[in-house]
Amino acid sequence: MNKDANPPISALLSGVTWLEVVILSWAGCGLLFYPPVMQLFWPWSLAPFNLRFLGALYAAALIAALLQAVSGRWSPARVVTPMICIFTLVVTVFSLVHLERFDLSRVEAWIWFVLYIGVCLNAGIHLWLYRRFPLPQPALHPQGTLRGMLWSVVVGLGVYGLLLLIAPLAASAFWPWQLDAFHAQLYSVTFLTPALGAWVLLRGATRSDLRALGLTLAAWGVLPILGLILADANVKQIRWDTAETISWLALFGLMSLLGAWLSHAWKVEGAN
Repeated sequence: MNKDANPPISALLSGVTWLEVVILSWAGCGLLFYPPVMQLFWPWSLAPFNLRFLGALYAAALIAALLQAVSGRWSPARVVTPMICIFTLVVTVFSLVHLERFDLSRVEAWIWFVLYIGVCLNAGIHLWLYRRFPLPQPALHPQGTLRGMLWSVVVGLGVYGLLLLIAPLAASAFWPWQLDAFHAQLYSVTFLTPALGAWVLLRGATRSDLRALGLTLAAWGVLPILGLILADANVKQIRWDTAETISWLALFGLMSLLGAWLSHAWKVEGAN
């Protein structure tokens, strides 16, 4: 891609994204692979399955942040920054809704809110400043199979994410472990974030855009399954043969397949 057709993002957005890379690396890898250590630093109490799931969520989000930080260009920032914005906005709002879960005498709780509010404001302000940036070139306007795949992400994942916000206990009833309202609403970002990213790309997508969304979605499918396996290896509580667990595995497996397809969609669609 000609860099003149793909302008650089601001030093502030780039710097904050690199900060996110550091934090997501620490939180994601720590919670996923070293949960007893990370639990000491977390601002609220976490059960084994929530520890691993949050680790998977952050480790997957690391992919998008790293792609934006390394590129430093409007593409893939045009899809990653909206995803960062909605992720941090939803987590901030529902952390405030469930403020009783946080011990405000601990510095970790204040760090949590400062980071989330700061990153959300940074992303939102830059989306406003860049609202008239043109679509970088070369790009394609999704048609046919690609458009259908993007709409399936927007509608399928978007509707389920909204259900987790509105009716968290009912919407998460089929999960292999029991979720409370707080965690179910937090986990809605697993679905709302890629849904927003896919909606952005319906208006036009570059190779970098599709790769960023696709790899992130694929990781959000694979890593939670890995987290479930790792957590259950210690506690032995999951019934793997139930319809509920199979449905959950199918949902995340489908997300991984959709993500893998989207990450290669540029070649599949025959773009030059």
